[in-house]
Amino acid sequence: MNDERPVIAVTLDFSILPGFVHWKDMFRGLVAADAVPLAIDCGRPRTDLEHLLSTVDGLLISGGSDVDPALYGGDTNDPLVTRINRDLDENELTALRIARTRGIPVLAICRGAQLTNVALGGTLYADLARDRQGETRHSRSEKALARALHLVTIEAGTLLAKWMGVDGTVAVNSQHHQGIRVLASSARAAAYTDDGLTEAFEIDDEDIVAVQWHPEVLWRTEAHALQLLRGFANRCAQSALGM
Repeated sequence: MNDERPVIAVTLDFSILPGFVHWKDMFRGLVAADAVPLAIDCGRPRTDLEHLLSTVDGLLISGGSDVDPALYGGDTNDPLVTRINRDLDENELTALRIARTRGIPVLAICRGAQLTNVALGGTLYADLARDRQGETRHSRSEKALARALHLVTIEAGTLLAKWMGVDGTVAVNSQHHQGIRVLASSARAAAYTDDGLTEAFEIDDEDIVAVQWHPEVLWRTEAHALQLLRGFANRCAQSALGM
């Protein structure tokens, strides 16, 4: 695929798309980053993920509903944990496992970042406002995702900084009520809020970056968001060539 754009599988729960007002921008952002998105409905049982992921160059695990607390030792009766979809959890965990086995680059966003941390053995705050009460407000409206809402600090020398082409403080958007409580031991933090919450992480020696914000929505207004998508797409293309 020397002159072809990388094909990137995007995991979604198609049933929630009516409430996600920016979902089309996710696909437009990947196209703007010179990639070809392939949507996979992971909100229902699937048996074809091994085959599907054998045909792509990258995996984007997108945002969505809450991760099942049973997967990280949380309270399964927590009234603030809602819209659990075990099919979505299991499909995305399977997709992540396949991608890691095949060495396919991964960008995990919001819920995707939380699920990736859980898959690696980390834990989550079930509700940041109740359980952590930091200074940064993370849960906003879906429409508010179109603009930057708070600052994060990108760690220099990380894969995230390389893909974004920038380190230090940048402005990002936000729409999540859960967050990273204990970061998995195999991961390292790549970005923080001012009050110390891990906002991005990655795994040494693997092309995996997980972020809590939504570059797939913010790419129109923030150059670093589009550059992150481009950096990810470029790495997918290089990986497909064995580089």
